[in-house]
Amino acid sequence: MNKHLIPREHGAYAELGFPLLTGLVLGSPGAASFLFVAAALLFFFANEPLVVRLGARGKRLQQELAVPAGRLLLLLGGLGAAAGAGALWLAPPAARLLAAVPAVLALGLVPVVLSGRLKSLPGETVAAAAFSSMHLPVAAAGGAAGAALFGPPVLWFVATIVATLAVHAIKSRVTGAAPWVVPAAAWSARAALLAAVAIAALAPSLRPVALAACLPLAGVVVVNRLLLSPKKLKQVGWIVVAANALAVTVLATA
Repeated sequence: MNKHLIPREHGAYAELGFPLLTGLVLGSPGAASFLFVAAALLFFFANEPLVVRLGARGKRLQQELAVPAGRLLLLLGGLGAAAGAGALWLAPPAARLLAAVPAVLALGLVPVVLSGRLKSLPGETVAAAAFSSMHLPVAAAGGAAGAALFGPPVLWFVATIVATLAVHAIKSRVTGAAPWVVPAAAWSARAALLAAVAIAALAPSLRPVALAACLPLAGVVVVNRLLLSPKKLKQVGWIVVAANALAVTVLATA
């Protein structure tokens, strides 16, 4: 596959991967759960040939890769639609209903992608909501309920937003653009961490999710305190991924 037809937003791999993973490990996944996962991944990888085909990556790539991008888009989109249809056919009614949440949010990404504003804060917020909510149909199809069903999407959304603010703050310290994001990143991460600690202490049913959330949130608090340069963004990404992986471990073993 041409490297220009592979999604470039590397952080998005984790944003989608962790909700799909928790959807599997917190339920008893069957064919419907795995088909929901397959559909999400196929549509995710179909995004890049779509934006190349539409010219969002530049006219040169649009002209050079129009044919292979179109073929790959048809292949991935067709397989994704087939996997999604199979998942809906096999899934219980609750999972079918919850599948509408990421579907609607994904549709909201279309104008963001077409306008070239996917890396803006509003665009990344919509993407975070869409990716985080994919936990819902996967987990529901596997029989998850209660906090195991509705807690992780909130965890992943909040963790993604505070991490995104931290990244924008790192860039803003150098560029001077959006100076408000620097204090917003620091205070939002601290507030979210304190809220997670309070929930863990006061709500036993939500304690596993809240304790798991403390790990990525604490990681972002540390990142904000370090005042890193934009040259360290790759290391920041790996810190967040490691904290998220620990959060999955806490959820799976709780």
